[in-house]
Amino acid sequence: MNKKLGMINRQINPVHKRLAALRGLMAQERLDVLLVPSADEHQNEVTPHYKQRREAISGFSGSAGDVAVCADEAHLFVDSRYHLQAAEQTDPQVYTIHRVGLEGESDLAEWLAERDREHAPQRVGFDPFVTSMQAHQRLAQALENPHSELVAADANLVDQVWNGRPHAPGKPVFRLADELAGETVAGKLARVRAELAEKNVGALVLCKLDEVAWLTNLRGADISYNPVFEGYMVVEPDGAHCFTDNPVPDEVRSALRGHVELHPAAAFPRHVRALSAAMRKRKPDGSQKIWLDRNGTTQGIRLLAGDAPLLDDSPNPVARMKAIKNPVEIVVSREAHLRSGAAKVRSFSRLAALLNEGIGISEAGYADLLYEEYAREEGFSDLSFTTISAYGENGAIVHYGTPDPRTMLEPGGLLLVDSGVQIVGATTDDTRTLAIGKPTAEQRRHYTDVLKGHIRLAGQVFPDKTTGQALDVLARAPLWNEGLDYGHGTGHGVGAYLNVHEGPQSLSSRGTTPLEAGMILSNEPGYYRAGWGGIRLENLYVIEEALGLPPHPGGKRWLRFSPLTMLPFDRQLIDWGRLGGQEGQWLTDYHALVWESLSPLLDEPHRIWLEAACAPPEAGA
Repeated sequence: MNKKLGMINRQINPVHKRLAALRGLMAQERLDVLLVPSADEHQNEVTPHYKQRREAISGFSGSAGDVAVCADEAHLFVDSRYHLQAAEQTDPQVYTIHRVGLEGESDLAEWLAERDREHAPQRVGFDPFVTSMQAHQRLAQALENPHSELVAADANLVDQVWNGRPHAPGKPVFRLADELAGETVAGKLARVRAELAEKNVGALVLCKLDEVAWLTNLRGADISYNPVFEGYMVVEPDGAHCFTDNPVPDEVRSALRGHVELHPAAAFPRHVRALSAAMRKRKPDGSQKIWLDRNGTTQGIRLLAGDAPLLDDSPNPVARMKAIKNPVEIVVSREAHLRSGAAKVRSFSRLAALLNEGIGISEAGYADLLYEEYAREEGFSDLSFTTISAYGENGAIVHYGTPDPRTMLEPGGLLLVDSGVQIVGATTDDTRTLAIGKPTAEQRRHYTDVLKGHIRLAGQVFPDKTTGQALDVLARAPLWNEGLDYGHGTGHGVGAYLNVHEGPQSLSSRGTTPLEAGMILSNEPGYYRAGWGGIRLENLYVIEEALGLPPHPGGKRWLRFSPLTMLPFDRQLIDWGRLGGQEGQWLTDYHALVWESLSPLLDEPHRIWLEAACAPPEAGA
């Protein structure tokens, strides 16, 4: 049995049973379509196991992708990161896969509009508490027939058919020390309240877990690899309220006393309704508003707010505050990347020794070896996501799943390693692609194109408030010139001992958030080809002021990317002759910095391995 059929057969029976039961409920509710997004009540990208509803009815485990269930068909919508994975994990007799981003393919809202023109009127069911206000607006606009309607479910229908559904984790919360957070809860609340006063807002409602965790300086363990806890937050001019059912130790309650009141989760809907009534009574002219971020607040919360006046056309202030790291967070992040880099170098050194000795090792074997090295580092807490250890053609799956113990690392292929950790109060994420054995000319050519894109972006100076949209093309240019491209964004934000994917900042065609000093972003161009494999080269960088340049004509500050990740690129795969002079100098300087930073942290023979990996081009490829 091949890998794809094996994956499907392990999931096919529960998926079929749940879909059949789900369609029974849809018939009772007179629904023509039921929408099942990947997000949960807190708009998480990675969700707790008991809220992975889309996976429960499809078998697809990617972090993004939405399902639409009809009476006699089902549809899965995924972006380019998951085109291959979706095909491997779903039954083609049950699910039609829509590869969003390819020419002629429709996303969920476009498909719904097309279906409405053919099958209207239709009743489209959805759970308002897992659908953002922004998504709800787009879905409503897709139903052009006046007799079609979006039908808000009173309870999530998937939950009702999910036998064996896991329980809520409900793990204790803990406090992130001020010396790691760099700012007290009181200081953060004061900044938020200044924003509320400026916009004449009476309350800010937060439902994203990383925002709640950042504002309270609390962390948890409700989601694998993401140190967050389930809860909501309401900030008012004269109070702040956190709603969670997670156990809160006495020392944590004591630290929050006078700053944040704790309530059970069931009190959140009542609080929002009461807040709405008070707003309407207090300010009938609508000048006192409830702030709901359309992108990060669910339609369910919008319904709780009722007729209260809203501010819903501005991103909430916590998102930007969280994205701009303070000096302490940056220092902590640099320390975390040194420890992470030393661990990964040791893993590469050990891997090279095993291969040189002819000892076989698999994808999973290397992932285990890497975890061992991470866990040796002081302050290690957890991975920041499941390690991607993808050999050969598996590297073409952008977010490759669990490393396979049967896939051996054999000469001639490439190993793509994407990993990160939660360590000493910070979050890391990096990717390297390694040659197993002697690389081919084609592998070196494509690797060098990806590396050139990475270097061009990494070395670019830009004015303050430039958008990621404007910079994304720099990393793609060398690939475009070869007729190549990659489907994912070039870079994402990263949290401070929080989610490894953080908004609103990004480097992508949709990156419209102005970039500012203190933001941390990844730089990860790639090349992927089904049946061949993949290449991705990722560092994290913090934006800082670029000094020593002539004044900007508009008076703006010049900014630059300062590297956080300390890892060498694979010299075997670099065609040095194809690097421009500035590109070669950047790489030489970066490798010198990696050697200077990591060599004191390593013992023999790992230091010997690193010295060879960081050698200048004249030392030979």
